[in-house]
Amino acid sequence: MNLKSERRGIHVDQSELLCKKGCGYYGNPAWQGFCSKCWREEYHKARQKQIQEDWELAERLQREEEEAYASSQSSQGAQSLTFSKFEEKKTNEKTRKVTTVKKFFTASSRAGAKKALAGKLKEIQEAKAPSPSIHRQASIETDRVSKEFIEFIRTYQKPGQDIYKQCKLFLDTMSHKRDLSIEEQSECAQDFYQNVADRLQTRWKVPPEKVEKAMDEVEKYIMTRQYKYVFCPETTDDEKKDLAVQKRIRALHWVTPQMLCVPVSEEIPEVSDMVVKAITDIIEMDSKRVPRDKLACITKCSKHIFNAIKITKNEPASADDFLPTLIYIVLKGNPPRLQSNIQYITRFCNPSRLMTGEDGYYFTNLCCAVAFIEKTGCSVT
Repeated sequence: MNLKSERRGIHVDQSELLCKKGCGYYGNPAWQGFCSKCWREEYHKARQKQIQEDWELAERLQREEEEAYASSQSSQGAQSLTFSKFEEKKTNEKTRKVTTVKKFFTASSRAGAKKALAGKLKEIQEAKAPSPSIHRQASIETDRVSKEFIEFIRTYQKPGQDIYKQCKLFLDTMSHKRDLSIEEQSECAQDFYQNVADRLQTRWKVPPEKVEKAMDEVEKYIMTRQYKYVFCPETTDDEKKDLAVQKRIRALHWVTPQMLCVPVSEEIPEVSDMVVKAITDIIEMDSKRVPRDKLACITKCSKHIFNAIKITKNEPASADDFLPTLIYIVLKGNPPRLQSNIQYITRFCNPSRLMTGEDGYYFTNLCCAVAFIEKTGCSVT
């Protein structure tokens, strides 16, 4: 990403926001610059390559076993020594093969590691145990979302019944897959979104605008339930990244709007009010449980920024004006669990929202802003 400080401020070529494969959708640093669709294609290619390598290893071991057995039959005198060496080699190779396969197809931890991890997680959870009032609030919200979802799918009649059935099946399946890595759980969710959308379009012939609305409700329904399991899980370094970003932002407390060439004047009461609202929106993102709702906070924040710039300059804001101002808002607000929220949106939001439209544009710019903060030197002039 070519982030640089110029006379006009921080500039990012708009082409750099797009998928590096050239498909025209927005890319994401978490997907190594690809959009969701292209990233999944690359991921599947890598997975197929790994599967092929595992099969080749298994076939080689089988050939070596057959060759060793044939050799042992022709030289009975040296059988004991030869077979012993072969067994040792075969055991080592098989151990490595099993380790490789298990790393790919199952959770990364072993039984002993799981036990130790469970103990550690228990300690952490006890130390961070939320109050009963928070549990009650979450339960009330889950019940409310369930009722709203049932009311919504009734309007879709038979397709709605199918949607509900697919959602219940998905949630039941995921309840037995808690040991999967967060990347694998994300892949399951993305596959589910794609499958439901395809069923609505091909099987039920639902119009595109109604499919999009249905997918928003599906995401809301399933992620309200999945949130506590997949947001900032202890098996990732999300929390570590959160602390690093917060520390980095605190270290940049001396940065002023002038240093970033931010085109807003907080001396204007209306502009100052817009800045406060933008900061409030980006902070409020952490209180939401649904990826789309978190994304909506980013979009509201961004619109307040554009309004603040427009009022200050008395003309529409440009992309070159927007990014440095967004960086300033993030520095001033220091939003809680910023990386965790970005990762959660990336992993579990309906991908179509991140690939196109204003939500995708604003989210991609937020990722750029955080990347700038993480990578910029200590001197901003």
